[in-house]
Amino acid sequence: MILKERQPKVLDFLHKQRVQNKISHAYLLVGDTDTKEVGYHIAQSLFCKEGGCGICNTCQRIKNHEHGDFVFVSGKDKLIKKEDIMEIKSRFLQTSLEDVDYKVYMIEDVDNASVVAMNAFLKFLEDPESDIVAILTTSNLNRVLETIKSRCVILHLEPTQSIVLEEKLLESGLDSRNAKVISKMASNMEEALKIDGNPMFHTVMDTFNELQMYYKDKRYIEAGIHLQVSGIKTAKFDLEAISWLCDLHLIEYAKTNLNLVKVALNIKDRIRPGVVSSMLIDQFVYVLNETMKEGIS
Repeated sequence: MILKERQPKVLDFLHKQRVQNKISHAYLLVGDTDTKEVGYHIAQSLFCKEGGCGICNTCQRIKNHEHGDFVFVSGKDKLIKKEDIMEIKSRFLQTSLEDVDYKVYMIEDVDNASVVAMNAFLKFLEDPESDIVAILTTSNLNRVLETIKSRCVILHLEPTQSIVLEEKLLESGLDSRNAKVISKMASNMEEALKIDGNPMFHTVMDTFNELQMYYKDKRYIEAGIHLQVSGIKTAKFDLEAISWLCDLHLIEYAKTNLNLVKVALNIKDRIRPGVVSSMLIDQFVYVLNETMKEGIS
């Protein structure tokens, strides 16, 4: 399924803005999937003579971060620092390198920025030049400063069509349970197969299945001890593994145990580059025990 079919409302809105020459100086893309792809599309539509065909040399150079007037910074795997923001400013003080009307920068997972970087970025955003367009992405709108949100056009993306992905995974040979949960965790077939091919994911699944046995009997303290042994000492979960564990809780207990959902959301909100995974598991156990004391579902 192509991007236009997955995100028709957002792409239609962006197309109308471009046709009416009402391009905003800043967009904030919110969602668990497709934010990066939509961000590329915005940049491509501003540089490409065909309005963002996705296949020409210009569009490909943007996606490969090779275009002279497009700067890409990611907070997905590392904390965004003040130096990253200053690099954007420095690049855009220079004369445009190509025959284009705009200079565009994209910050992936802008919520994973230090306080100093956020403040430096805010100063940049408060006094925008007419030819500079900012594209920001986040999967957690609550982490983004209100002062930044107020200066952006906020676009909420549609969730991935997990049913279609689940069917494709079943056709590829995955068992029904893995296909169901992975289809809700991945944004496309490539990502889904990558998750399934990671031995750590299956270790997380095994741990989660064992936790469910404790949950069923409301033995939450024992569940926490088991998680600490498995996640810290035995399997040594990394941040990605903890994120998968949280997702499994959200998928499984969305309608049956809101307390466990609350725990998973609490921990998932703390996952960011630089966090020590073993400490995060300890926090999971602490939040689990405290939440269940308040009211066992």
